[in-house]
Order: sequence, then C-alpha cells, then structure tokens
Amino acid sequence: MKKAIIVTGVIIIAILGIIFGSIVYSYNQIDVSLVDISSVGIEFEDLSLSNLISLGIDLLSGNWMEAALEVIADVNLGLIFELNNNGIFPVYLPEIEYNLFINNIPVGQGHSEINATIKPGESMDVTIIQNLQKDSFIPTRESILNSKGVMDIGVSGIAYFELLGQSIPIQFESKKQISLVDEIQNQLNQQTLNK
Repeated sequence: MKKAIIVTGVIIIAILGIIFGSIVYSYNQIDVSLVDISSVGIEFEDLSLSNLISLGIDLLSGNWMEAALEVIADVNLGLIFELNNNGIFPVYLPEIEYNLFINNIPVGQGHSEINATIKPGESMDVTIIQNLQKDSFIPTRESILNSKGVMDIGVSGIAYFELLGQSIPIQFESKKQISLVDEIQNQLNQQTLNK
C-alpha cells in the first residue's frame, strides 16, 4: 500500500513537471519582432507666406532636408509586427504596448489591441499605424539632418500573451531603417500622380 502511494505521488509529480516544462517551453517559443516599417502618409503644413520664405531660403542655401522637415506636419508610420508561436499551446494576444525611438531618441508611445489567437507553429503579421506629429520630430531634427534623412526607427515594448489563462508579458525590441528622403519623394510623386 505504501509503495502504491509513493508510485502515485511520483507519477503525479512527473505529470506536473511535464506540464510545467511544456508551459515554460511554450513561453520561450513566443516571439515578437518588427519586420517592416513604411510611411503610409506624410502630411504637409499649409504653406503660409512666412513658411514659403523660410522654405525658399533653406532651398537656396542647399538645406533642402531642413526645408523638408519644416513643412512636414505629421507622418503616419505603418509598423508591421510579426508574432510567432513556436510552442505547443495556442496563445491569445490581447494587446501590445511599445515605445518608439528615432535615432535612439524617444518620440512617443503606442498601444494597440490585437485580440487574436495564434495557434502552435503559426505566425501572424499585425500592422499598427503610428502617427508622429511635428513636435515629435523636434528632438530628433539634428540627428535626422546629420544622417542625411536616414532614420533608425526603434521599437521596444511588451506584448501581453495569455497562455492557459495566465497573462504573460513578452518583452521585445527591434530596429528598422527608413530614408525620410525616399519617403518624401514617394509622397510627392504620389500626390503628383493623383492630380
């Protein structure tokens, strides 16, 4: 009788160990990464007489990048996150929170409700539109000018997954690079084609 109790106890502990190990394994197999960034829209300010004069002076002096930064009102970035579940349990992702950096300078925060379940072995792309107002660019202006319009956009944050009813925060950090020059040219070409 005593042996049966010991064997039963060992089996229960082994089963609990396997379940716990499977949960830990699944937790370590969840991944969030920023796979792409695109400008989905650049809004330009209305050109007042003072803006036109300032723009003309910057253009004539060869500071066209500075001139471009002066007339940008806001930029909408399409942040494309890839969510991977390489574990053995389906996971539910209710939300994602992140901080946004341009050239390692903080420019804002974002939050998005995802409300999606990712099955084992599946990946899912999620696009979040992040609006950056002109005020966000003020601290980064010098670094954007020094890099000739190249912006290293960094995102760091937490994705909240639910696994077996438990909320699990997964930290992530990713960087991508875009050229503001190319994005402005694309936007201007698009506006020209639409006229």
